[in-house]
Amino acid sequence: MDTDGIDDFSDSLVITPLGSGQEVGRSCHYLTFKGKKILLDCGIHPGMSGVDALPFVDFVDCEELDLLLVTHFHLDHCGALPWLLEKTAFRGRCFMTHATKAIYRMSIGDYLKVSKYGGSSDNRMLYNEEDLEKSMEKIEVIDFHEQKEVNGIKFWCHVAGHVLGACMFMIEIAGVRILYTGDFSRLEDRHLCAAELPTVSPDVLICESTYGTQVHESRDEREKGSNFRICIEVEVQDVILVMDLKS
Repeated sequence: MDTDGIDDFSDSLVITPLGSGQEVGRSCHYLTFKGKKILLDCGIHPGMSGVDALPFVDFVDCEELDLLLVTHFHLDHCGALPWLLEKTAFRGRCFMTHATKAIYRMSIGDYLKVSKYGGSSDNRMLYNEEDLEKSMEKIEVIDFHEQKEVNGIKFWCHVAGHVLGACMFMIEIAGVRILYTGDFSRLEDRHLCAAELPTVSPDVLICESTYGTQVHESRDEREKGSNFRICIEVEVQDVILVMDLKS
């Protein structure tokens, strides 16, 4: 992976996977165009620990990054964020949706606890609870369909389905539009809307395709074979799925 020799003000749009290029996990993509430098997601690899789990951010000068956009709160998309914001020279701006920021704090906090209980030593930990809290202060939020601009980079986001708060980012630089989907679902769920189709067409599409070659049965078919019933606990107003034991 060689990012040397890229002209900062080149008319060529260069997209470099720093993770998840030929693997599942540590999603992180480096985008350069017209002197603008953007990082899309910053996750960790779920099957690794310590620095081995990080995306290959050392190929990038973090101090020169203009913008970091995070699509959702899963660790493979945001797990390296406290490290990037607190342990590197990153001075750009970081955006995610309101729901993603709220759940990010819980998700990373849980990851830290599980890592400690799992026997990870302090020198193997990428960051700690203090780094997490400091990172929260540097994260800005964006509403769905709200347009923002940073250093000549316009961007806005659309509903992605998948999980609460997940979004797809549309980025526009010098009139060129790039759509980065992150993880998305076009199937409506009981608690989530389906991913939106943007009202404008992108010139470049960076699309999640983990299960792109597989055909899945519909949710209705899966539920018919699951043999569960829904019980509503009125006191806490939570819906609990109770699985029946098959004889």
